Amino acid sequence: MTSRYRSVFLFIAVIIGFFATSHLIYRGMEQIQQWNDEAHQFSEAEALALEPQFSFSDSSSTLFKTLFTNDPGHPVVDGPYLVLAGSFSSKKRAKQHLNRIKKCGFERAEILFFKGKKEVYAVGVGAYRQYQEAAEHARLMADRHQVDAYVHKIRTRQRP
Repeated sequence: MTSRYRSVFLFIAVIIGFFATSHLIYRGMEQIQQWNDEAHQFSEAEALALEPQFSFSDSSSTLFKTLFTNDPGHPVVDGPYLVLAGSFSSKKRAKQHLNRIKKCGFERAEILFFKGKKEVYAVGVGAYRQYQEAAEHARLMADRHQVDAYVHKIRTRQRP
């Protein structure tokens, strides 16, 4: 075998070795990711329980009135749920996002104020008494308008 053939053979062997090694590394990373996902998997109920506790303090909003006008004396047992399309620590950023949401066709969207350990301004786009309805609205927003929306269960009711 001449040195020219040896060089070509060595070059091909190095390329094959490189691809084989990178494939093994990729498969190993996929396996680690799968183990990580399984170790950190939790249910939606657990996620809601871990959610920071905020009181819905903005009783002047139309979303608040939608939720509580039928039963002003008692909070709803299995709700209420808000569909939120973002939450911000500054009112200015919330207003900027609200303008973007309104351009997507959600004219009734509004800024909601939550108070907990810190103040949060959220862009609310819907209020529902049933979780399934709220989740469907959030999913449709993501599918049709590429807007990340999520469902927030109101924990405590502030009297108007």
